[in-house]
Amino acid sequence: MKTPDLQGLSSRSVAECTSAEVAAVFTRSFEGYVVPLRFTPEAYERRFRGEDLDPYASRVYERDGAPAGVVLIARRGWTCRVAAMGIAPELRGGGLGRQVMSTAIAEARARGERTMILEVIDGNAPAVALYKKLGFSPRRRLVGYEWEPPALEVPEPFEEMDPLDFARLVAREGEADLPWNLAAETLAAATSPARAFGLGDRACALIADPDAERLFLTALVVPKAYRRQGWGTSLLHALSAAFPGRPWSVTPVVPEGLADGFFTSLGWQPRSLFQWEMVLGL
Repeated sequence: MKTPDLQGLSSRSVAECTSAEVAAVFTRSFEGYVVPLRFTPEAYERRFRGEDLDPYASRVYERDGAPAGVVLIARRGWTCRVAAMGIAPELRGGGLGRQVMSTAIAEARARGERTMILEVIDGNAPAVALYKKLGFSPRRRLVGYEWEPPALEVPEPFEEMDPLDFARLVAREGEADLPWNLAAETLAAATSPARAFGLGDRACALIADPDAERLFLTALVVPKAYRRQGWGTSLLHALSAAFPGRPWSVTPVVPEGLADGFFTSLGWQPRSLFQWEMVLGL
């Protein structure tokens, strides 16, 4: 195992940093990652405020003034979540990730939290191994989907709805124990460019940005009284007809088995990339 020089290493809470500073450290820490991530200050704020990021529990690490790593911690009740943890390329494989995570775990215990969760891409073998060594256990697999819709006519008229009302519907009608990013608490923070649409109260969907080149379906909910009647299918067909000529994706945050049959029956393909949701009792 290589042993990088960690002399000159320092850390600050995210609360002590500007959004631009955090975005710069984040981008550097995920350079060359399985899925490279780049964040502008605005994108960072929009993404993580909805996840209940705690800026005092989250930290950026620097070595001699240069970005070294980042750990972002979100908190709800007695549960905290590692929303992101990354190490600068030249410092990987030498124990800094373990040091960062051990500190985050110790601080969570000191706060009285009872559970820590995270998601990790299955192809990121070093990260999976690190989390297992720290005591995390795989809880469930999270999957995503892709779709190249055929040309469709709008079969059902739909209307736009307040994203906050969409989140409230998920709270009432969604499945229990959804992953952090699909929970109503997260969805309630959705604002423009995200938009929500519905077929009355029979099926509703939230799209990250309908003007984007690729459409990301953030969440879909069909109230229990209307399930298995084709309303989810009708809504997706109507939306693909209204926003034609673009591919669709679902990020791999959906519990495996929750909607597999629904998506594949409509021609959506499972994404090759998937994540593990992992949990640590504190």
